[in-house]
Amino acid sequence: MPYRAMAVDFFFVLSGFVLAHAYGARLQRGMSPISFLRIRLIRLYPLYLLGLFIGAVFVLRNVAGGYSTFTSGDVGYVIGFGLLMLPTPPGVTARIDAGDPLYPLNGPCWSIFFELGANFFYALIARFLTWRIFAVLLPATAIALAFTIFSHDELMNGWLWGGFDYGLARVAYGFFAGVFIYKTQSACKIPSLPAWLCFALLLGLVCMQVPAGWARPAYAVMSIVLVPVLVLISARATVRGSAAWICGALGTLSYGFYVLHVPLMLVTDFERTARFGVEWPFGFVHVIQTIVVALVAATVANRFYDKPIRRWLTKLTARRATMAL
Repeated sequence: MPYRAMAVDFFFVLSGFVLAHAYGARLQRGMSPISFLRIRLIRLYPLYLLGLFIGAVFVLRNVAGGYSTFTSGDVGYVIGFGLLMLPTPPGVTARIDAGDPLYPLNGPCWSIFFELGANFFYALIARFLTWRIFAVLLPATAIALAFTIFSHDELMNGWLWGGFDYGLARVAYGFFAGVFIYKTQSACKIPSLPAWLCFALLLGLVCMQVPAGWARPAYAVMSIVLVPVLVLISARATVRGSAAWICGALGTLSYGFYVLHVPLMLVTDFERTARFGVEWPFGFVHVIQTIVVALVAATVANRFYDKPIRRWLTKLTARRATMAL
């Protein structure tokens, strides 16, 4: 899938849409940004912490076995920032990856960092988001995204420090495009496509093949125009019966799958090679292995780890709020 990372842009747009639906009215009525951020942290942190733990164990094992240029002190330094959900400052991470990733123990966490930043900023300005504000905000962030697309050597590299501006532009445009789409479809009736066709169009986007010289223009059009339009025309799509159950289950597991799949992939690849001497190049078999392992792990974690902890944290914060009142 040449444009599989386009799924992150889709996620940013969808996140803006969903959070505007779930919390937009409450934020406009006076819900505090801190309360909103607390809700988001309860939702995101437990599985994030699990992914950080798996990544740390994997890297520490490589350090002990002499397979890594990291030292145990480096790992502790990275974990310290990771526990706060902060990216590791540039320089140290370059010793494990020449690209200098923001989250060397679990690369995909860069998008969670930017997502939380967008969430907090949205909570700050939700009461002031009028049509006039959107008329300035969306073109400005779209221009910023287009600029970063054409100014970087590597497409879709927001996970590296060298592409920090890229990641920031992706979330700034995508998230608020999603908020705008929710506001638009709430104000007027937008025609919707069948759910199966919406899914097919998304799959077509991430699998699209374009000539090498057109990669940047194609990505710019997809991220700035096609992905938001796809969310817009999918907003009123409905699914029923077993399809609705499958969509609900996959939606429940999607975050766990995303935040766990890379560290689990690294662990399973290492164990398979070290113990059995079997190396699989990145391809169909490798993708299937990663999907199966990550789905099983996300299912188990959701049932026995994530849900209980989030339930406990929600009750704890509610009890403290009541005591404060």
